[in-house]
Amino acid sequence: MTTVTEAVKPVLDEDDETAIEKGDLQKLCASPQLAQRFARLLTKAAREISPGRDWRPEDLRDVLEVAVHGTGQESARVLEGRYFRKRLREQVNLADRYGDSFGVVVITMVQGVSEGVYSSILDAVTERLRRTDMVFLYRRRFALVLPRMRPAALEPLIERVRELVAVGAGDAALERIDSLCYPTDELDENTGVLDWAEDQLRDLKLS
Repeated sequence: MTTVTEAVKPVLDEDDETAIEKGDLQKLCASPQLAQRFARLLTKAAREISPGRDWRPEDLRDVLEVAVHGTGQESARVLEGRYFRKRLREQVNLADRYGDSFGVVVITMVQGVSEGVYSSILDAVTERLRRTDMVFLYRRRFALVLPRMRPAALEPLIERVRELVAVGAGDAALERIDSLCYPTDELDENTGVLDWAEDQLRDLKLS
């Protein structure tokens, strides 16, 4: 019977084979190429365990994150708006390097919304986010950075946010919700995700 290590030997050098056989965590985490190869082996094993699904490395990461940290929905990080651009750049770099998609959502409340309404909506939204998600606070809006968010999952989240706003404060409390999943074909070559985010926050000093 061919083992997992034997199956991958033709594409790995001797040091890579040794790192996988010994479970050398330091080497596996130090090399994106080696980590990707190891992840492919894990997905192959997952398909043997659960043949009803075409497993991908991203799927295994989501499952393992819950196994290690739990759902963590109550632990979404809430940060000041001044950190938004820095964190967004970090996510862009990760996406460009490893192909991880992520979502950005900017929720804008109407002018004159009360602090109580703002806080209640913010609490309702953050309670439904994951541990790795980030919320950035502004005066009448808040921005979400959602690592490992896929386009298919972003739209249902936005609809849920609209429902929460409608129940907690009424539809009139919401001015708009802008969202983007990166990488995306929606942006032209001259407009990056950082430029898009700046456009959504352009009137911040007035709001």
